[in-house]
Amino acid sequence: MDLRQIRYFVAACEEGSLSAAADRLNCTASGVSQQMSALEARLRTSLFERTRRGVNPTPAGWRFYNRCLVVLKAVSEAEMEIEDFASGLSGSVSAGFAPGLARAVLPAALARFVREYPGVEVEIGSGTADALVAEVSGGGLDFYVGQFAKPQVGLTATAIGKYPVALISGSRRGLTPMKPIRLNDVGPLKLSVPFATHSLRPKIDAAIRNGEIQVERTISIASLSTGLEFLALSEWSTILPYWICLKELGNDRVTVNPIVEPTLDVELALIHSTQRPLTKASRQLHGYFHQELQRSSEEWQRMTA
Repeated sequence: MDLRQIRYFVAACEEGSLSAAADRLNCTASGVSQQMSALEARLRTSLFERTRRGVNPTPAGWRFYNRCLVVLKAVSEAEMEIEDFASGLSGSVSAGFAPGLARAVLPAALARFVREYPGVEVEIGSGTADALVAEVSGGGLDFYVGQFAKPQVGLTATAIGKYPVALISGSRRGLTPMKPIRLNDVGPLKLSVPFATHSLRPKIDAAIRNGEIQVERTISIASLSTGLEFLALSEWSTILPYWICLKELGNDRVTVNPIVEPTLDVELALIHSTQRPLTKASRQLHGYFHQELQRSSEEWQRMTA
């Protein structure tokens, strides 16, 4: 048994398909299949149930998968330790942040990071929250910071904290800026709702179903910048995390109102591959980001006290 077989096996478990595992690892499906057959022969047990749709790990397969994660994590930690010992903080870091965080919180943290660590190459992914989570799962990004709808095989989610949200409306709506509101008192709303699964969307949908938010009409817009410009040109509203609201307080075309009821919040998590621990550079970038997040949170608390 070698590391290649272990990596192939873990990819097949997480992708649920030998061909998808091959795409992820940039090899052939036949090569993955041969290695899996050789691995099962060596272990003298079936690791997968093969179906028309792909493969499902057997109970023995899941048990072996968990052991393989420990092996791959140990190898990655050993490699990173030697790299750090030999060269200090260098190398590269690739990360994704939920669109609102990337716009409102990340820039200050990123400016500090590149100033203090010129030897580190940085790549910041872009796209919807769902796309960025998929990038982490596929190995394209070291980590992602944002909301996480549900556990996913191969990913580790570490909670960062819960944060408030607010209502942002076009100024034509006529609301008093920064006045705390109960959403049922200002409804029915024409409400723009988030597009991604890994967003506020599930909580907003639940509040609407429970009658906590009265809506006249809804629209879903994937792009944050497009959604905000749409609000500025209309009487529509949306519910977004406080960090976006802070950035829009100087925009006289929209109005920000803290929400008293219903109780809605954003739960952020640091998400990365289970088999690949964060590098020192990744941990440092996330640390700077978290400090900036806390600073903005304290600013919002002072403004809404």
